[in-house]
Amino acid sequence: MAGDLVAAMIGVPPVGGATDAMLRPLYQGTLLAWHAVKSAAREHNSGWSRFFEYMADSPGRAYTIAAMMALRKGFHDTRSWFTHEITVRDGAPYVIGETGHWFLGDRIGATAPGDDTYTIRIDRVRELTLAWDRDQFPEWRPIIGDPTSNKDRGQRTLDMVSDLVSGVHELGVLA
Repeated sequence: MAGDLVAAMIGVPPVGGATDAMLRPLYQGTLLAWHAVKSAAREHNSGWSRFFEYMADSPGRAYTIAAMMALRKGFHDTRSWFTHEITVRDGAPYVIGETGHWFLGDRIGATAPGDDTYTIRIDRVRELTLAWDRDQFPEWRPIIGDPTSNKDRGQRTLDMVSDLVSGVHELGVLA
């Protein structure tokens, strides 16, 4: 635009639009297109074995609300959490059930499958599934910890709002 104004004052034909069309691929999507954020607290608490880089999938441009939600999701995806599922055979060594050693809602400790540190994580049993077939003994599959806490707080809030809106629609309050 500035080139067109100068050209109009001198009497030269304007070429700003053509120049802009040629240079647009070089500057569009590059200036302020990247957004990098560091969590100093997480870096301090994680030691040398932390994630050094994580590229969050962003649906659009940097420095927008969508980019902030992508950053929140990136922080949420890389946090530590302790929900895990194990497989336990009934009666070996504990009896599972309401009259047994533990059942739904009871606190138990177990090591997460694949955890090389063998850390015993203690939390409540949130789900309990009994699985068997003709060739195997019955096995319980408890989920230890709260699987809904693995969702982002913002996502949980949006889920609650959508449930509320659908309930209001079912009541016929809103059309």
